Amino acid sequence: MAEATNMRAEERQDLAGLFSRLKRHLPIILACVVGMVVAAWAISKVLPRRYTAAAQLEYTPQSAVAGAPQTQLSDLARDAKIDAEVQTMKSLPVATRVVEQLKLDRDPELRAAAKDFATDAATGKQAIAGALLTNLNAARVGTTSLFEVGYTDKNPLKAMQIANAFAQAFMAEDLETKASEYKDVDSRLNGQLDELRRKVEQADAAVAAFRVRNNLLGLPDSVTAEQEISSIRGALASARAEEAAARARSGASGSTIVGGGTNSPYSTATMSSLRQQRAQVAARVAALQSRYGERYPALADARKELDAIDAQLSREMRDLSRSAGNASQAAGSTTASLEASLAAAQARLAGNVRASVELADLQRTAQNARDAYQQLLNTSTQQNAQQSIVRPDSRIAAPASLPLTPSSPNVPVLLFMGAVLGLAIGLAIAYVRERWVQGLDTVDDIETMLGVDYFNSVPTPASSIEKPRTSDPAEATLLHPLSAYTEAYRNLATSLSFTAASVQGGKILGITSALPKEGKTTTSTSVARVLATGGSRTLLLDTDLRRRSVSVALAPQARIGLGEVLAGTATLDDVIVREEQTGLEVLPLAPTAGTSSHIFETPEFSALLAELRRRYEHVVVDTAPVLAVADTRVLAHHFDALALLVRWRYTPARAARAALHQISSVGAGVTGVALTMVNLKVQSQSGFGDPSGYADYMKDYYAQS
Repeated sequence: MAEATNMRAEERQDLAGLFSRLKRHLPIILACVVGMVVAAWAISKVLPRRYTAAAQLEYTPQSAVAGAPQTQLSDLARDAKIDAEVQTMKSLPVATRVVEQLKLDRDPELRAAAKDFATDAATGKQAIAGALLTNLNAARVGTTSLFEVGYTDKNPLKAMQIANAFAQAFMAEDLETKASEYKDVDSRLNGQLDELRRKVEQADAAVAAFRVRNNLLGLPDSVTAEQEISSIRGALASARAEEAAARARSGASGSTIVGGGTNSPYSTATMSSLRQQRAQVAARVAALQSRYGERYPALADARKELDAIDAQLSREMRDLSRSAGNASQAAGSTTASLEASLAAAQARLAGNVRASVELADLQRTAQNARDAYQQLLNTSTQQNAQQSIVRPDSRIAAPASLPLTPSSPNVPVLLFMGAVLGLAIGLAIAYVRERWVQGLDTVDDIETMLGVDYFNSVPTPASSIEKPRTSDPAEATLLHPLSAYTEAYRNLATSLSFTAASVQGGKILGITSALPKEGKTTTSTSVARVLATGGSRTLLLDTDLRRRSVSVALAPQARIGLGEVLAGTATLDDVIVREEQTGLEVLPLAPTAGTSSHIFETPEFSALLAELRRRYEHVVVDTAPVLAVADTRVLAHHFDALALLVRWRYTPARAARAALHQISSVGAGVTGVALTMVNLKVQSQSGFGDPSGYADYMKDYYAQS
């Protein structure tokens, strides 16, 4: 036997099972959907017609600084800019421009609506602008650079005019903002120009002052200075040679003069002539001396002539010596002068180099200042030219057109919302019915919620017989023996009889229910009949002391019955009623039977059951509802098999569990549970997991009439 659990079967089922359970509530769900759709349609006819006109604008930004490269915005930055444009479109200044442009302060509808926005701080136009914004809608078009502004009004022409006016007012506001931005940029550029102009003037003044300070009236020429130094160095070398030569001449001795030949450094034409004369005279003196002796008169004259020549040579030498000294001094002075000139030239060259470096640095500073000034001046010129053709960051991509169909009420949307709402309500009702009605539906419900075995489902005649010939469900088994309806009772009878057969002498089959009106008497009668028509000797025993339903239906004329047999005033043969058509025998209850269940606890009743076991193959006992009276609990231990009937989707699970508990409290047990009054057509569509859910597959096995 399955273990009892509080988990509902639908919580264990797959999607097909859940959908099957949902189909049970399909009529209610469809009714809710249809009802809400009709209500939505009715509302759409009552609501006033409103028209929406929309203009589209495209975001095409322009740099505020002329000549500056257009910055490539990231997707995030571009989205932020477009969102800012949309917010600007919905701003109060733009709406105020529209009010002024279209003179909407004279519109009576807007004036009435503006009362909600009137404050001490707000002007009349601002209040009307606030009322105007309540009917405005501005939003970006997807992820594109387009954004849309729409206005809704009862008058389509007015909606179009206001939508286009908003687009134009937005562009005017944006243009004014851009102009202010350009003015700010121009002001900053002028300030920077003034600052750079002062820097250029200061740099030029520094260059001029440096030139004056360093006597650089022209450009410093290092090549000329180097050529001058080279020339001075050449002249200095010549002067130094001349000085050396002069010193050599000045230092020559007189012997050199007297004995020097033509190659003497002091040899001149006069000196050479005198030397030749002296040589001739000296030769004559020598010749005379050797020939004539010392006293020869001509020798004395020759010697006097020689002395005169020597004296003349000495005078000439002294003159030359003085001239050589003077020349040496002059050469030294020249050399010193050239050396001084060379030092001065080298100092000037070094100074020129240092001055050139400093001057070049100052000139570069001045040039950089002039270049920066010129560049900013060009930018300022372009800025002034650009300012005259400034345009807003957005342009009108598509102006608003006249709306020909109303935007509100949106009938398709209303109908869809009504359908969705109706579906939600229907699902909520279905959920409530599933969770709170707690009816039992399928074999899964029986086994998981009750924890007992499942016998089968017993359908209603109307759902299992195409053209029933009777409205009495008990009689339908006789009139339609091959139908699915009768076959359900055969299945139940088979289950009970096989269960009872497992017990020694098991023949007593009890049938009960938790509550009244669950098909207990019909089931007892039908089970007994199918057993009897099957060839089994069967007795139907009525033990429902209060209702006597079996007796009323099958033995309405009986005046004696079970009570009299137990009292000993009548025998079994006296009270048993036989049904000729089926061969079923019935042991009824007479109208005079009492209502006390003590009769089922007497030895006489036990003896009666023993006799019935001996006489019959099956004894079907129709009992009272378990929760209504205690009779069934008293009888329970006599049964070899006991079936608890549960009305399909009607009997609460709690009631069935209570009945099971009461039976188990007396030490007895229920063999299984059968569902009764099942609508086979509905169950075949939504009874997922139950054998009756496959009725369409099995219908060819049964007679349909």
